[in-house]
Amino acid sequence: MGVPYEKPHLSYDQQIDKLVGRGLEVSDRTAAIDALKLVGYYRLSAYLHSFRPLKADGDRRHDERLNFYFPGSTFEQVIQLWMFDRSLRLVLLDGLEQFEIALRTSLAYNAGMLDAFIHHLPELLTEEFTRPQMTTGSQRQSSYDRWLMGYLARVDSSKNEAFVKWFDHKHDGQLPIWVAIELFEFGQTSRLIQGLPLGTRRKISEDFGFDTQKNFGSWIASLNGIRNFCAHHSRLWNRSLTAAAARPKNGAIPDLDHLRNLDEVSRVKIYAPVAVLAWLLSRNELGKEWKTRLRAVLESFPNIPNGSLSNAGFPEDWRQLPLWK
Repeated sequence: MGVPYEKPHLSYDQQIDKLVGRGLEVSDRTAAIDALKLVGYYRLSAYLHSFRPLKADGDRRHDERLNFYFPGSTFEQVIQLWMFDRSLRLVLLDGLEQFEIALRTSLAYNAGMLDAFIHHLPELLTEEFTRPQMTTGSQRQSSYDRWLMGYLARVDSSKNEAFVKWFDHKHDGQLPIWVAIELFEFGQTSRLIQGLPLGTRRKISEDFGFDTQKNFGSWIASLNGIRNFCAHHSRLWNRSLTAAAARPKNGAIPDLDHLRNLDEVSRVKIYAPVAVLAWLLSRNELGKEWKTRLRAVLESFPNIPNGSLSNAGFPEDWRQLPLWK
């Protein structure tokens, strides 16, 4: 069992005193307090964590660190790291928006070939997606049932949208798939794709240059995870993801062959999904412009003690890789 949390509330001045007491240099106390008011001590502590040496006998599962900072570490460097991470989230959100819209479009185009209202026709979806499963209590629901409840909730919350009103007036509220996608969340798009017939899933993966729908589905899930971190303003730099996505077969996508060389630690950092997103979007002219902006953000990584993009899974020679040229 864990021990009860008993740390006291600290004033902003006390928070600064605590940082200084652990060896962090604070040249402008007033500016530092202003930063704490804007960012918050606990959020900033996630960035401060990497400025502390590893605990020799610590629990590696929790990345335990000693309670002092590397000599020469400054509050300004911590803020620079936070600002870099914020810039990275913003540029990734832009790229993820492009990918998500393209994914919805591919879903609507390929699934719409089967039926304009396929999302209301479980008989056209896979058995695994539509088969009832035991849930809490005695109620049996399928993955499709849960997906449909979420989708209908989105329709209801969007009932004042002009196009939803129009279809409600003219067509009893039934939205064809190419209209319904405008209401999908990323996760809803991903889950519906997984419920489509195999042939349709293959067509969608081929639209994005992937050799197998299984690999592509793995990367959709990975990018959805990154998107959620960005949308909720969570730290990206040096974050470990829940699981590593599948790696493309060697030679299938030459620009991504180097992902097979990542070690087990780097595989669950953010580099791999960021690299896949850069490759996906650079297949068209609009995406190439985005990759240029992404690289500019990556190259703005601040000079901090014991920190580099390798903490986020980036290979040391990432700039020289064909993907980034």
